[in-house]
Amino acid sequence: MKCIGFPLKHSSVIFQKYGLAPFRAILTSEDFETASAESGCAPKRRRILVPETVFWLMVGVALETTSMTQGLARAYGWICSAFLWLKGPCVTEEAFCLARQKLSLNFWRRLWNCLRSKYERRFRSQMLWKGMRALAVDGSEVDVPNHPALVEFFTRPSTQKGESKTPQGRLVAVCSVFTGFCVDFVFTSRRFSEHIALKHLIRHFRENDLILLDRGFFSL
Repeated sequence: MKCIGFPLKHSSVIFQKYGLAPFRAILTSEDFETASAESGCAPKRRRILVPETVFWLMVGVALETTSMTQGLARAYGWICSAFLWLKGPCVTEEAFCLARQKLSLNFWRRLWNCLRSKYERRFRSQMLWKGMRALAVDGSEVDVPNHPALVEFFTRPSTQKGESKTPQGRLVAVCSVFTGFCVDFVFTSRRFSEHIALKHLIRHFRENDLILLDRGFFSL
């Protein structure tokens, strides 16, 4: 469970050394089955690209810094050693992308809520200060792929030399001050300010939460 809060590079090291076992101890097959069933994404027949394997393939591809092809091949090797019923050559990029598109936003939200609940049950005492859950909120701009649909939604930032070539989204996150765990987040277009994004997160704050904000949020 401790690897939940590890930086990306540490997660990559764990994958390479131990495979999926430490991570599947956190998000189990039962968790994926529940999220799939409740979100209507459960497959009707046995196949390789079920939501659970698609998720771990996505993680493996995200950790690869060269190309999707290499990331997919490496990730497929990891999941084949974890799922003994998997056999045969690596799935194609087309099949992987199609399976990924079938996972609804509701599925990801349910899986995220499951992960967050597990973390808080395990580490709640480490997140508290004088009995209050100490949280910090901040925002950051994040580059997204230069695809026409993403450019239209997220927009490109303006620079001194004109419009940037890379579109960016605005990520506003709520994190535990003492553990670094991301409790909640919203990723939206740059058309919306951090103040508007935070208003969508306020609904999830609880009684006895201590929220730390920088002066950029002062007028909120």
